[in-house]
Amino acid sequence: MLISKLSIMKKFFTYIIISGGLILGTACEKMLETDLQGADLTEEEALQSKQDVLDLLQSCYDVTANVYNGRVQYLNELLSDNLADPTINEDLSEVYNHNTLFFNGTIGGIYQDPYITVFRANRVLEVIEDFDFSATEKEEIAAQAYFLRALSHWELLKLFCQPYGYTADNSHDGLIYKTSTEESIVARESVASNYANIIADFETALPNLAQSSDYYASQDAANAYLAKIYFQQGDYAKAVQHADAVINTGRYSLGNSIDRFELDTVNVSEAIFTTTSNSTLRDFRSTGFTDNYRSDLDGADPLFKANKDFYDIYAADTADRRIKNFFEVIGEDADAVVLVKKFNQEFFDVPVLHLTDLKLLRAEALALSGGDLSIAIQDINDVRLRAYGSNANDLAAGASVSEVRNAARYERRIEMFGEGDRIQQLKRRGAIGGEAIEIRNNPWDCNGMIIQFPISEQTAAFDLNPTGGC
Repeated sequence: MLISKLSIMKKFFTYIIISGGLILGTACEKMLETDLQGADLTEEEALQSKQDVLDLLQSCYDVTANVYNGRVQYLNELLSDNLADPTINEDLSEVYNHNTLFFNGTIGGIYQDPYITVFRANRVLEVIEDFDFSATEKEEIAAQAYFLRALSHWELLKLFCQPYGYTADNSHDGLIYKTSTEESIVARESVASNYANIIADFETALPNLAQSSDYYASQDAANAYLAKIYFQQGDYAKAVQHADAVINTGRYSLGNSIDRFELDTVNVSEAIFTTTSNSTLRDFRSTGFTDNYRSDLDGADPLFKANKDFYDIYAADTADRRIKNFFEVIGEDADAVVLVKKFNQEFFDVPVLHLTDLKLLRAEALALSGGDLSIAIQDINDVRLRAYGSNANDLAAGASVSEVRNAARYERRIEMFGEGDRIQQLKRRGAIGGEAIEIRNNPWDCNGMIIQFPISEQTAAFDLNPTGGC
């Protein structure tokens, strides 16, 4: 694969930092404060001082906010059984129909952003020794670069490659894990290698990060990512271990509101790692959600609507506040469409990692690993208490392993609707659990369940994904 510097840095090294767009409440805050910038600079001009290196690091968060603005989430969601067909958008209908082509411009645009972050994070790691940062500063800067490199590869791996467990030894094609800014034409690495590198980067970052932060890399965020990664691998004991490392700090709580997509997630007590919008500068980092789901404007006909089959699973439970607050049915019978109200705001911060996810992950992982079911049951009941406003729907204290597992999965699907989670859970259950999973009549492991790379990635060494869909 040739990830060309032409799109990231050739003659000009361009990055945009929005002052105040990221607010860090940790020891690294002062290190990452920057002025408003947007000039085109050669690299020699751009990286002349310690502050320039910090500006470059902060620009990685700027791009990461673009990745998580709803676009990477909706590509995942379209592969799943949560949404209706967005028929008026050909690019996205390809994803929904499990048959993406290599000339899909929407996918190409989404594909490049994580690699911009990877490139910049690698550049930070390459130049950090050239500046007189203290040893502690170097450790924290490097830790954030490793963290950002890992999450960027992780999001691409889930979309463009078959899941962990697709082959017995995970030797099937993964990504090229970029650890330098040098251009190279090499073959794709295995998924096993990709997972090992992602885990290694998060583990390397972990000890040198701040314990917590709203908008920046932290130990809590790294542990949350590791919990999710081990969960996808089917290493449920390690998933529990890393989920515990976050949940048991007591820093996060579910609160009373079922809406975690708020204008300012500093006030969302369950948010672990968030990208943020800036209303003063009209810098909105939630447009992938709001532009495609929002249903509360006059004459709104949003591109994304919920799949009616999904809605019907939950609709009969009228005591569940999520039904009323997240969805609205328009029309009747065959003409009925299900609008999504979950993202009905002009803009909001995007909680990438949150306590709801970790509690339901831990509950299912405990059930699948022979762990303490009392903890799992409490995690599920915590989520249900918020959804129903009472304990009337609690899972019984003596619930069986299968009841706990199924309850965790049931709650996860509605809680994380629109957040790009469902397809990865189905793939895990097929690849690791051996379930005969079908997604809208297509098997979980068919070729169309992964997205095609842009044609520009094809080289003599880099093979694209199989064509033809499912």
